[in-house]
Amino acid sequence: MNKKDNFSRNNLKIPKESFYLCKFKKTRIMLLDILQIALPALFLLIATIVLVRGFLKNQNQALSAFLMKEAECRKAESERRTIELKKAHKELTLPLRMQAYERMTLFCTRLEITNMLRRSEALTMSARQLSADLLFSIEDEYAHNITQQMYMTDELWQIIQLAKMETVNIIRKVVKDTEAATADSEATASEFIDKLSVYLKENPQLGYVQALSGIKKEVGLLF
Repeated sequence: MNKKDNFSRNNLKIPKESFYLCKFKKTRIMLLDILQIALPALFLLIATIVLVRGFLKNQNQALSAFLMKEAECRKAESERRTIELKKAHKELTLPLRMQAYERMTLFCTRLEITNMLRRSEALTMSARQLSADLLFSIEDEYAHNITQQMYMTDELWQIIQLAKMETVNIIRKVVKDTEAATADSEATASEFIDKLSVYLKENPQLGYVQALSGIKKEVGLLF
């Protein structure tokens, strides 16, 4: 009885190598099952990522193209509005600019000393009084037209200022020379006028001529 039992037990024992082989096969089968499930999911994920990236790339390109077109349209619209505003501004300011040029033309014409003397009442004046009257007339008209510089270029306004200063300096110099020549008595307006005539023959006024020429050139650019 004992021998039979021992024999049966020995026959029921599984070899150790067979046990690990069986376990390995089960593990391999399990891995294959996992791979069969995971690989399609992985391929699907990769395909989805590729499709999404392609879609996003196309969307970005379309958005960029739209933004560029929108920017070009806005730029064109801005340029069109700028042109319209400049045109409207020109139409609005043109009469004001023309008026400014007309007034400064009159001012520069009056800077000619011979014209100033014709307008003055010099018979009853002294040289000092006449010179003061001429200088006051220049400064008063200049102050009255000071705002006209808004409608002309800075270069032209500087030329007009130089013409004014030239006239003022001539009057001041000649009246000083006239009074110096008649130190014993008060210089008369007649003596002052004679001195001016001599001085202007030797040193012709150029400032007001240049200013008038500058005004004509600038007006010509408006048309």
